[in-house]
Amino acid sequence: METVRDAVNELSCAFEEFKSINDARLHSLEKTGKVDNLIEQKLSRLNAEVDRTYDQLNKLQLSFKRPAFEDSEGSLSFAEQERKSAFFHYIRKGDESKLSQFEAKSLSTGSDPDGGYFIPQIVSDRIGRELADLSPIRALASVMTISSSAVDLLVDKDKAEVGWVAETGDRPETTSPKLGKIRIPVHELYAKPRATQKLLDDARVNVEEWLSNRISTKMAQVENKAFLDGNGENKPKGFLAYETVVRGGLEWGKIEHLITGKKGAFAEANPEDILVEAIHAMKAEYQKGAVWLMSPSAHAAARKLKDKNGLYLWHPGLGTEPISTLLGYKVVIVDDMPSLTADTASNSIVFANMKEGYQI
Repeated sequence: METVRDAVNELSCAFEEFKSINDARLHSLEKTGKVDNLIEQKLSRLNAEVDRTYDQLNKLQLSFKRPAFEDSEGSLSFAEQERKSAFFHYIRKGDESKLSQFEAKSLSTGSDPDGGYFIPQIVSDRIGRELADLSPIRALASVMTISSSAVDLLVDKDKAEVGWVAETGDRPETTSPKLGKIRIPVHELYAKPRATQKLLDDARVNVEEWLSNRISTKMAQVENKAFLDGNGENKPKGFLAYETVVRGGLEWGKIEHLITGKKGAFAEANPEDILVEAIHAMKAEYQKGAVWLMSPSAHAAARKLKDKNGLYLWHPGLGTEPISTLLGYKVVIVDDMPSLTADTASNSIVFANMKEGYQI
């Protein structure tokens, strides 16, 4: 599979075949109350095939969208070129004399004889870009860069009252909005990539690319897990770690949850209703930027659902952007989210406006 067109065609064919087998499964359930194992096996294989082709399409689109990394020295100042050269000489040879001399000359505060050296800004920028691509939660949430150890956010707990009044009528005092303060501490995430000396001595190896890829990939895996279920102790507090309440009992600082009616699965009768309810449980002002976040197993289950008119709720992204949707809202697969496990309650699907709901 070499082109986006090939990937789109393969995804379209895989999904059509998936729908055909799933229709047979639903028909069998309706007629006999059970499903032949052969049908289940075919459906499982096709589910995996749809996932594979969709992932491949995503990678192809991402490779076209991502700008080529500026490897030439023309865009860097002389000082930046000098420091970059010294830094990668240190990486390859372990000789810090050039780097130490340069940083002493530039009065840099980015070095520490015991703690190592800061990477050049151009490499740091590349790691930041790759983190945004690799970490789905970071790509969706509100991200803020600060220079202090914490950030304080003021949040409106309610809204100011207003009222209609005649030109000459009385204007009674309205209530003022109540503000709450949220403090988000900064947590440090470090990386210690290892490489063999043989790799570093190989002139064909792009050490700059190797370093940024190793760091960004591992950091994305670790931080994404923390954004989901971190406990807030020396790491971020994940949104799944917050206390939840059943819909209708909303409390400040807690997240509403809905119950499907069956542990580890959708309800057998009208399984799509819970998804519609989740959408309408959110205030309309936040729905525009909302997305579905779900584990791969939850995604596989949701893909089988139809509405009362027999139309599938899940649709693959076959246009210029490979964005699959569920009831019209973007679906984001998050590997670290809880899997759907039979007879086990879990928060495997989240419907949220992450820009409004989670701050990094």
